[in-house]
Amino acid sequence: MKIAIVGGGTSGLLSALALEKEGHEVLVFEKNILGGLCRSETIDGYTMDIGVHAITMLNDGPLVRILKKYSNYLPNFRPYGDYYVRTDDLYRIPVSMQEITTTPVIPKLDKVLITSKILDLMTSGFSKETSVYEVIQDINLSNESYNFFDTICYFLSGENTKKTPLWRLFTGAGYIPEDDIIPFIYKDLKINPLKLSIFKKFNRNRIKKILDDGFLVSIKHGSKNYINKFVNKDRYWSQGYPMGGVQSILNCILYSLDKTQIKMEEVNKIVENNNYNNKRNNKNTKSKILNKNKRYIIKTDKNEYYADIVIYSAPSRYLPDITNIEEIQNIKNDLKNIKYTKSLTVWIGHSENPLNYIGSEIWIDYPCWATCTSNYDKNLAPNGKHLLGFSFVNEKKENALNIIENKLNINLDNADMIHFQEYIPEQASCAIGQFFAYPKIRDDFYIVGTDADPRSMGITRASYSVEVMLSEFKNSFNNEITNNK
Repeated sequence: MKIAIVGGGTSGLLSALALEKEGHEVLVFEKNILGGLCRSETIDGYTMDIGVHAITMLNDGPLVRILKKYSNYLPNFRPYGDYYVRTDDLYRIPVSMQEITTTPVIPKLDKVLITSKILDLMTSGFSKETSVYEVIQDINLSNESYNFFDTICYFLSGENTKKTPLWRLFTGAGYIPEDDIIPFIYKDLKINPLKLSIFKKFNRNRIKKILDDGFLVSIKHGSKNYINKFVNKDRYWSQGYPMGGVQSILNCILYSLDKTQIKMEEVNKIVENNNYNNKRNNKNTKSKILNKNKRYIIKTDKNEYYADIVIYSAPSRYLPDITNIEEIQNIKNDLKNIKYTKSLTVWIGHSENPLNYIGSEIWIDYPCWATCTSNYDKNLAPNGKHLLGFSFVNEKKENALNIIENKLNINLDNADMIHFQEYIPEQASCAIGQFFAYPKIRDDFYIVGTDADPRSMGITRASYSVEVMLSEFKNSFNNEITNNK
């Protein structure tokens, strides 16, 4: 099979790696820079990622599974450490019941309200559209606690408490496995029919029962396990930071590609080949000899290419503009209305290190995620210097530096390097009413990326979508082989 992959970010290159190793002819198109957010840039001797990163699910997550199966190389991860919140001092972010009831971050009167409400919600269930804000309002939490949850929501979903679904807070905290939510995320899951990759991952009867019962009842049925995780929670899944920065993940992928062709070209149109069926039935046509007996024509700013399969890994909100295939146009409005959040990251090279620990922290008054990546790998900064990263939500450049100076009591006039990055961390935020396109559009057209799967965040989320795509692709490919025998 000749496969065209549109977009050379994390999901596109992981797809290329897997499909090349499965024996397919792969062609990747990228209009800007390979790697998307899974890359680093070097300025004045500092190697900084595109945004602040933590790689999740390293114990047995999708990125690790794909790399172990297909890559010739594996990144070297250091344990990530803990997550903290900075107020008058530095405190661990409370996750378990014991931590919530003992943390100084939450006022005493709110602690009982929060723990009781979490236990109640897990026992009684809640709707898929229930927001974190609704729950906070219901138990009348203080402004201090509200601001804490608002900040947490921004970094779990890209949205505030009013737009963040409660299930995202609970999956982010680890109370509810993210796979338990997946059957309810894709709107067409029940009528499409049930997706094959979901059936392969879970027991068929279990999935049917989950969907027949509905979201609320399913949460109630799982309450015993969820409550146990809340009460006896081990903190977080296995997480890490790659030595050499996230560029090392990209390098492992790129250095493992042997035959994949990469075209630095912008795809303007993806059209169906009108002569495809006729050519397929006529084995003696010159078109077939010229390798044009393909389903799709990929038109770029420089050339035209032919492919049997298309995997689209660029932001799917642009897809209706470049292709008229029926299945995409049927969901045009959903794709066009996908919500996303912009982020600002400030990288600072400095001789001082106010973040001298392994881990990262969040700030509540000005939502920010801060870390020092040279704590993991000193080679990311020049000798005697430190590389500090600060990712803000809804903040302007001119304010960010003042916030950092005041929060950490550091003089940025003495900074060795200051660099700003503006980007979109996930192509779809986990917001209430958000649309996620299921990776399989049809047997020969797929979507991958952070707007095709709601689980986890960043590179891990992109990897999840690739796993689903590969499962569906293999099933369709094997069926075609069987039908052609």
